[in-house]
Amino acid sequence: MLLTTYTVNSLGDNNVGTGNTGDLRYVINRANELNTGTPSTPDVIQFSGVTLTPGNHTIFVGGGAAGAVPLPALTAVATVDGTTAGGVDNLAGLMLTLDGRHLGGEANGLTLEGGNAIIMALEIVNFPGNGILIHSSNNVIGGDEVGYDANNQRNNPTGRITTLPRPNPPTTTPVFVRPPQGNVISGNGRHGVLVENGANNNLFQGNFIGTDISGTKARGNGGDGVVIKNSDNNKLYGTTPPDQDNPFVFYNVISGNKGNGLVVDDSDSTIIYANFFGLGADNRTPVGNRLNGVLIKGNSDGTRFGLNIPLGNVASANGLNGVEVRDTASRTLLMNTFGGIAAFNPSAQVGNQGNGILITTNGGGKYFGSSEFSTIILTSQLSGNHLNGVEISGNAAAVQVSQSVIGMQTNGATAQPNLKNGIEISGRASNIALGGFEPSVLGGSEFPEGEEPFFEAANLISGNRWNGISISQHVSNVTIINSFIGTDISGSNPAGNGRNGIYIVGSSGNQIGSPLNGPTPGNGVTHLDRNIIAFNAHDGVQVNRATGNSIIGNSIYQNGRLGIHLIGCGIWNPPAPRLVSAQIASNGTTQVRGTLIGRPRTTYLVEVFADPSAKPGNGKISLGTTQVTTDARGHAQFKITGLVDPQPRAAGFISATVTGPTGTTSMFSRPIRAQRIG
Repeated sequence: MLLTTYTVNSLGDNNVGTGNTGDLRYVINRANELNTGTPSTPDVIQFSGVTLTPGNHTIFVGGGAAGAVPLPALTAVATVDGTTAGGVDNLAGLMLTLDGRHLGGEANGLTLEGGNAIIMALEIVNFPGNGILIHSSNNVIGGDEVGYDANNQRNNPTGRITTLPRPNPPTTTPVFVRPPQGNVISGNGRHGVLVENGANNNLFQGNFIGTDISGTKARGNGGDGVVIKNSDNNKLYGTTPPDQDNPFVFYNVISGNKGNGLVVDDSDSTIIYANFFGLGADNRTPVGNRLNGVLIKGNSDGTRFGLNIPLGNVASANGLNGVEVRDTASRTLLMNTFGGIAAFNPSAQVGNQGNGILITTNGGGKYFGSSEFSTIILTSQLSGNHLNGVEISGNAAAVQVSQSVIGMQTNGATAQPNLKNGIEISGRASNIALGGFEPSVLGGSEFPEGEEPFFEAANLISGNRWNGISISQHVSNVTIINSFIGTDISGSNPAGNGRNGIYIVGSSGNQIGSPLNGPTPGNGVTHLDRNIIAFNAHDGVQVNRATGNSIIGNSIYQNGRLGIHLIGCGIWNPPAPRLVSAQIASNGTTQVRGTLIGRPRTTYLVEVFADPSAKPGNGKISLGTTQVTTDARGHAQFKITGLVDPQPRAAGFISATVTGPTGTTSMFSRPIRAQRIG
């Protein structure tokens, strides 16, 4: 079947025309009447009958003889193609404009009811309702406007696609300024675009929603930029794999709106790749949405927010949070999110006024089949925010934060602090994991499949103004493993948090490092679950009025005060052991003698550390653990042999901790100098 072409030959709104030619209102009515388009051969509404100039490029809907009534809903299967107008030059800021200032009530700009429509290269502004209302499926808003000419050669209309050369070598992903490849949908009274009532499988590409045509100045819609409600399988694509040669060419800029940038509400399987929420098209200028960059709410399930670079999103400079996930939203993946920072552009100061990411959802389900987690923050950069990098609060449950940079620039070497904590966990949050066993995206050596590296940091949580991690209120079951807290990405250089590395108040039953009954650190066992907690201004780990917090198998050293500081933990706090002697043989084997006092006939876990410093509270190298049982008086003497010091000449002082059967770990013992023998 051949497509039918309808031609707009006037910028008036008089509902006047002949045959398949007339003004836009007439043409839409004509296309709806004939309804000859199919999904494979949609009809085309073109604007080749008009030529645009800077002073004459606008259809004032409701401003002509047709009266102050909205345009008819598009029920035909058709492409509305603004690139076909004469004089179009997006690079110069000249687009075919639909302006609704003459309409009243809640009149919308375009309403799509037939499905399989394509809306491209229009500026839709000043309508009292929504810029576009979508009540149908399989529509495209924007899209790839590079087509093919009669000789099957790529066709780049003047002023359309603007690219910059890739760096050589291509060490980072280029993100560049370019005009909108889709539509500008801004300054409308309600939302920029509202997708609702079972409108599924719609695609957004290359639109500026809430900004002017430059993409760097706010022209916000009165509500949210895009709302997806009760509609599934919708997509916002900045680029699609495997389009690695021109990443971000078709990114949506959803910024400057008076509500949120994007809202996903009671909608499943939404995919959001390579977009800007709150940042301008230049990846530098703050054009914040007044509320959140992105809000995922209701019972939305299976939202995928970002994937491998270059498919991550930027959610920065917003009035509240970069991303908020709340209610019972389930199975949400937030991957390669730049929250509070620009993508690969650390000089931009674009922090969110709230958190980089706020999680309060207690939705169930498992995002990955083998995982116990429903909400996963993975390989993300969450720095420069006015509150926390990540806040997990309310009744949030089953959340993992892994392989992410929080409080530092992308290079992992320079601080870009969140003004409160790197990660704050509060309320009644439960089953939270910080860290993982995957190798870090931040650097480090590659290793063959099936082989584990000796140590790769899964989180870098450093440089924040307050604590690296804060755990408070009624939080339970937090696990912190495989993270650098207070160092740079090398794990050796200072990048301390402004207060404590980890701060726990009133929250019990948390695990820092190895589980109480897990693999024994030291003795050649790789430290895949340890943390490095160093160079923080106050304590490495401070625990206030809480019990059952195990601190095992970590590297804790050179913090401003103590390595482990227990405050107000009462009789449940086991006292640190007293070391009597330590000997290191020429082969690095260490023997330690000491005593401890605890509950009668109770078994404790004693962990021994080596450190180059005599300062109390340091334990840089975990040499291993052993179990010690007290007698009827609660006393025990112990002798630990076979411990291996991996740096026998650098670590001349030995200290130890004790962990009780309920999981409470003591402070460090006073260190003693090790005697070298043999």
